[in-house]
Amino acid sequence: MKSFDERLHFEEESRLIASASGNITPFDSIAAGAACAAAAAERGGSTILAAHGSGTGADALAYAFASGAAAAGARCIFAGDCCAPAAAYAARVLGCDAGCHVRTEITASLGLFSGDGLPLYRSFEEAVERELRGTRELPYSHFGDIRIFAGAEDIYAAGIGSLLRSEPSRVYADVYSSSPSVMRVCGRILEGKGSKNGERIAFRISADGRRISAYSEETGYVFRDKLIMLCCRRLFEQGRDAAVCGKAPRALEKLAGLYGRKILSCGGAVCINEKSPSERCLAARKAASEQLFTSDSIALMVTVLDILGSEEKTLGEALEGLPEYADISRYIPVDRPSELLKRLCVPGMEESGVIGDGENGRVTIRPVRTGKGVMLCVESYSAETAAELCDFYAGVIGGEGRA
Repeated sequence: MKSFDERLHFEEESRLIASASGNITPFDSIAAGAACAAAAAERGGSTILAAHGSGTGADALAYAFASGAAAAGARCIFAGDCCAPAAAYAARVLGCDAGCHVRTEITASLGLFSGDGLPLYRSFEEAVERELRGTRELPYSHFGDIRIFAGAEDIYAAGIGSLLRSEPSRVYADVYSSSPSVMRVCGRILEGKGSKNGERIAFRISADGRRISAYSEETGYVFRDKLIMLCCRRLFEQGRDAAVCGKAPRALEKLAGLYGRKILSCGGAVCINEKSPSERCLAARKAASEQLFTSDSIALMVTVLDILGSEEKTLGEALEGLPEYADISRYIPVDRPSELLKRLCVPGMEESGVIGDGENGRVTIRPVRTGKGVMLCVESYSAETAAELCDFYAGVIGGEGRA
């Protein structure tokens, strides 16, 4: 039988999934809970939040995770059925050291996050991976406990609802999501808000609360990056800097420069080590945990609606003047991706993975967590140019990867 570290691995956004297209079992979930608790204890933490979506079996896997965490000595707060943004918000408000939101809509995954509601530091992920490889024996007196908390959606709806300070008088928002929890929360926040005679904006939010698009007859589809840019512009106009937990798009950096502001970012694809973070990383995470629209699509929707209300504009009018921006990502299997990164990166930009940065766009690569390939990411002013750059650099990387 494979060890737990061979059965599970981290993907992007600290999502723990089963390796080799397998299924996460209750035993896996218990082991992950115990590993998360042990990793938190190494850092002086003791409180873990566990929650789940509405998919079949998500509650059972979440209880298994909570049992594993408690068995490893943690106090586990079980928040039950809620959307992932509500779980992360509750963890932050309740002072937890880490948390997990279980989803089973398509395949089962354990979405882990830090106590600030943002993705884990990579060093925390590595500690979880080490714990999954080992065996830890604890006496009965070292066991923790499980506390039931049923108010995650309540405090989240109240907190995010407070971001809507201005009535959007010229628009009306319709929300669509496959997550019942997302629909419940958005219904509570938007009840009685907006004008039924105004421009209809259809917001589509993913079940994990991370992806979003907005559609109106005037604008067509507007995706997450453009909506974030709109919210950041308001911060710049207010004389404030915007934060990105991870790497900032070049278009956003340019927009900040037009207002004499900057993007707070750790500079890399992930934050590396919470035991010795740089001042830049600390500033970026602190601001990102307060500027919720950068990581939470429900908060992003509400912030956009507040901008439309305060400026008395339609979505199309509010988007005027924003720089054009398109990005494409592609997975490329290669051997020894870390060596490839060293060979191809622009000198001095190895940390951010930049292999091309010119007038047509920025090209970056980063090793995937499995160590079996890289993600090629291209940013440009148009989708056509981004696609051309992506095809070109994919060929370069393919050739280098076989060298």
